[in-house]
Amino acid sequence: MCGAGRRQLWLQSYTAWVPSYFAYGSNMSRSRLEQRVGAVHLHGAARLHAHRHRFSKLGQDGTGKGNVEPHEGSVVWGVVYELADDQFARLTEFEFGYRHAVLAVALAESGRSVSASSFVALNIVEALEPSTEYIEHYRIGMAEHGIPKQYRQRLLGRFAPRRPT
Repeated sequence: MCGAGRRQLWLQSYTAWVPSYFAYGSNMSRSRLEQRVGAVHLHGAARLHAHRHRFSKLGQDGTGKGNVEPHEGSVVWGVVYELADDQFARLTEFEFGYRHAVLAVALAESGRSVSASSFVALNIVEALEPSTEYIEHYRIGMAEHGIPKQYRQRLLGRFAPRRPT
């Protein structure tokens, strides 16, 4: 299956809610996620295979927000947390413009595959740039959870680190 047909199958196949949550964007930062939903249980860093990360979701502030899309040969790193139903409901309120998806991710420490809920952009917008503050949440979360330096550099290298004021 190729192109649009494969994408349509991908969109239809991820619908059910599961309590594990795969954060690949600013919610990798535990403090940011806990500010939104309360205390969470950490499973650890994880990989989403055959997908790539892009800043292709238009935020309400006009800046680019993280998104994942199918892409053979690519890997997206993120963090898996355990969320209660009410926490996932609260998180959904922050994820405007995304739809719920269930993705198969591999936990970095064990290699074990788990199903994890996540969010995927409803509409793709090309050539968006994320805000400096948004990127800082990525940097914090990636460092906090030991996301490989090579991946961090590839994803965030073109964005200057935030300087203390």
